[in-house]
Amino acid sequence: MMIPNLNGKHILIESGGGVGDLIMFTPALRSLKEKYPECVLTFLTVDKTVDVINRIPYIDNVICIKRGRFMGRYRVLPELMKQDYMIFTEWQPQLLCCTWLLRLPNRFSISRKGHLLTKTLHKYITDIVSASPDFAAKTNARLIGKALDITLDGDMTQCDVSVPNQQEKIEVDTILQTIGIHKDDNFIALSPFTSADGRDWTEQEAHKLVIDIKKKYHLKTVVIGNKKQAEASKISPYSLVEKTNIMQLIEVIRRAKCLVSPDSGPMHIAGALHVPCVALFSRDLPSRWAPKNNCYPIYLRYECSPCDSEMFNHCPKGLGCIRNITAEMVMNRLNLILQ
Repeated sequence: MMIPNLNGKHILIESGGGVGDLIMFTPALRSLKEKYPECVLTFLTVDKTVDVINRIPYIDNVICIKRGRFMGRYRVLPELMKQDYMIFTEWQPQLLCCTWLLRLPNRFSISRKGHLLTKTLHKYITDIVSASPDFAAKTNARLIGKALDITLDGDMTQCDVSVPNQQEKIEVDTILQTIGIHKDDNFIALSPFTSADGRDWTEQEAHKLVIDIKKKYHLKTVVIGNKKQAEASKISPYSLVEKTNIMQLIEVIRRAKCLVSPDSGPMHIAGALHVPCVALFSRDLPSRWAPKNNCYPIYLRYECSPCDSEMFNHCPKGLGCIRNITAEMVMNRLNLILQ
């Protein structure tokens, strides 16, 4: 089989997932750019996560679908028409229909059984993260490689994230000072809440952890995240919940001595920045999502673990996989980092 020369080709990768989903694509994209430095890489995502990757140097263009905006998805069609290859890692029926009607070349996507649009694809993707226990970045590399008929190698454990600029660092200086954290202070970052309520750590155990950290290590704990501001104020007097944008959040995590977080965006940011992290896993596998460097996962493996969204939303175990993780368990992991 002839290996294609992708230099000079325009290649678009789509993922509308969360922060972690995007970060887990970066090793494969870096490898693709190293292999074909003259290819033009475009990443298509949604507006809430675009800043996470839009400053990574090996990604040439980042375009976003503006959710809630009239004809939001169709506004990206002029960009799609420039592409030689399009890889949709999520089901995007509107865009797939348009690319088929426009007869755009080399359309790849995950499939939907029995859906007519599946038959319009040049190739459909079977290597998806949810179907493999492997590290997600490795699965993504296989996914992209098979679509393009190439092999992507290199270090798939090192993920990347956008780097805050000097102005954003100054903004974080000010934000931290307003809650009593000075420039040279060491602190722990705690992100107990996620985009899905079922994966949130309990407020009670998070508060116990803050007390234990202060008692043993004399460190302040800064609560971060983008929801549940009232609950966060009960956990720690140092709260930045709903007070940072994504780039400021990246800078706060970069400065932290370590991070405690469920399996969510902040965990992946810490992994990309090599910030030590205690990761609290619930419905998914640490082998699939936990960063490979400086990550100390806690996983209470129930007989029903891992589970799908339907089971998780109607959990017969009362979400014990996350709610039964205690402050003591987390302190045991923190001791490995801080001592």
